[in-house]
Amino acid sequence: MFRAIIVLLLSVFLFSCSNEKAQQDLGPLTKLSVKVVDSLVVDELNTLVMDDYSPETGYYLLRGLKSRKPYLVDGKGTVMDVYEVLEDGPNGVGVNGAFGYRFLGKDRWVAQGLYNGYHIYDMSGQKIKTVPHNHLGLFSMSVFSYQTTFHPFEKDGIAYMVGKEPNLFNSQDVDPQEEGTAYYKQANVIYRYNLDTEESETLESFPESWEPRVKGVFAGAGQPIVAYHEGKHEMALLPTIGKQLFIYDYSSATPKLTHTVSLSHKNRPNDLPTVKFNAEDQFNDYPYFIDIRYVGEKILIVFNTRIPGDVLRQLRALSEEYYNLPEYKEAIDQYVKSYYIVVEDGIQIGVVDKLPVPGVLDFGDSEGYFYVNDNVNPQKERDYNLFYKLEIE
Repeated sequence: MFRAIIVLLLSVFLFSCSNEKAQQDLGPLTKLSVKVVDSLVVDELNTLVMDDYSPETGYYLLRGLKSRKPYLVDGKGTVMDVYEVLEDGPNGVGVNGAFGYRFLGKDRWVAQGLYNGYHIYDMSGQKIKTVPHNHLGLFSMSVFSYQTTFHPFEKDGIAYMVGKEPNLFNSQDVDPQEEGTAYYKQANVIYRYNLDTEESETLESFPESWEPRVKGVFAGAGQPIVAYHEGKHEMALLPTIGKQLFIYDYSSATPKLTHTVSLSHKNRPNDLPTVKFNAEDQFNDYPYFIDIRYVGEKILIVFNTRIPGDVLRQLRALSEEYYNLPEYKEAIDQYVKSYYIVVEDGIQIGVVDKLPVPGVLDFGDSEGYFYVNDNVNPQKERDYNLFYKLEIE
């Protein structure tokens, strides 16, 4: 009897310990697993990236990385069309192509021209209209290999677009050293554009409750990034500095802040970066957020660690062109890593420290999958394009 009681107490103790450990594993730093569910193989020699996917039609919009040509591809990887729109004629976007291509509903797509407007096409590749660009002027240019910065969608029969445009303000007119945190009131780069009426509305890009504004600290001029969930008409705004994600309900005329998510990861500091406005700033190793995607109902956020400042100083001492040194490439391999934070229902539910396949996050779709591109720097040379399709378990 006594032995049975001891066994029973021991069992309760072990269950309690294991249950406590399980509870400790839960929370924002829970390590989530990711699995490969499929892949998209496109028999095309030119390097491609993924700009969009339409669950209504099963088509993908891909972009030639160097050619900037848009490709329409079906779910089996068959190239259905290569739209010949890289020309200056009435049906073209210009000989230099576009920053990116996105679907607008199930029967149209939009090309973001190189500062010559937004070009709307039907699925046969015929231009329907050109909407003027919404920038204030041409002050800077940013070209992204794996990202588009605009999100077209339809709401109540009207075509809209939410996105980021760095040229909505002239950065040369705003001196951060003089303005301090007042810079963030002026540096608005997020917009909503009515593609039917051609009215563009500039949105607050750095919320008042963002930590640097609350503390009155200038933490850098990094511009925020934005993602949009068309089904819920929800907008996610992510300053690249700090640890806050802002989620808005955009079902009405103006966005309403519904969640402010505190983001955390063992490889991201709680402290804000220090800006000295001198040569020391070039050795900044702060791990900025670099991407955000809706993946079904989840939000996937990416940041990269960087080469430590002390290591960068040593490399700089070796050569002014330190970025060409083999030691620099070795430092990149050693220190620069991608990490992922996952948010759902306004809460950080976990992190992903490593993907099961090589490559770079290229797209997240409304069905809950995201795609990794292994075409730009493949581990093995090949004459086709491969996109891994992954799911967060």
